[in-house]
Amino acid sequence: MIYSMKYIVVLIIIMGLLTTGLAQNSPGAAIAGCGGAGVVNTTVWSGFHNQAGLSQINSPSAGVYYENRFNIKELGDKGLVFAMPFGKHTFALSYRSLGYSAFNNSNAALAYAMRLTDKFGVGLQFNYQTIRIGENYGNRRAMSFDAGFLYKLNDKFRLAGHIQNPTRAKIADFNDERLPSVVRFGVGYIFSTKVNAVIEVKKPSDNKPSLKGGIEYWPIEKLALRAGFGSVPSQITFGFGWKTKLLAFDVSTGFHQTLGVTPQISLTYSGKSE
Repeated sequence: MIYSMKYIVVLIIIMGLLTTGLAQNSPGAAIAGCGGAGVVNTTVWSGFHNQAGLSQINSPSAGVYYENRFNIKELGDKGLVFAMPFGKHTFALSYRSLGYSAFNNSNAALAYAMRLTDKFGVGLQFNYQTIRIGENYGNRRAMSFDAGFLYKLNDKFRLAGHIQNPTRAKIADFNDERLPSVVRFGVGYIFSTKVNAVIEVKKPSDNKPSLKGGIEYWPIEKLALRAGFGSVPSQITFGFGWKTKLLAFDVSTGFHQTLGVTPQISLTYSGKSE
């Protein structure tokens, strides 16, 4: 009976997550530790949050992550991203998979970003998403696109906006089933070489708007400490990161008062600048 109740709870959560089109998770433990506010990010993890941020990359970069949502192995979320810059142009490939053999949502994507000026960049991404729910539901596939911008007002302040799946791609004719669209807008501010903060508003088409934010502090050159918050669902987050010349290892944990903890780990590679 205990196992069956757990199975039902897992199934309900998975069904909710699958129909949001992976919109609620935050790939990259550095971003997850800051409440999941990643729309102003300018690292390779922009491939999952706002492709315009890729326009700021000046060396080959890659990242892998794994998140154990609410400490339920069936809700494992994992993925990888690779970005290659060519002058003012950057191309990126990414892949994500949420769930397990019986219930799974995956997304493969190709992104392109361009730095129009030293302060302004834009990005576009094409997605191929597959949803598999048990034997009776079968597989559903859909193609969609994302677009975003990033603007640096000065050396300290930047703002960004992003829209995911604006056409609300259809995944089934029955009941006109569609993936939601998601709009994000955020700002980031660098207080000093040791402290920076981010905050963003996120509005899915099928849910209430949420507010996310966080702060990052570097007590020493290689060590980062992070804390953040999020609403809808309400959570607080913490994390830390260790950075070397080419690699960064990050860990984060989100706390939901009802569903529990969500740990994530990620590894980032940033090649030498040309």
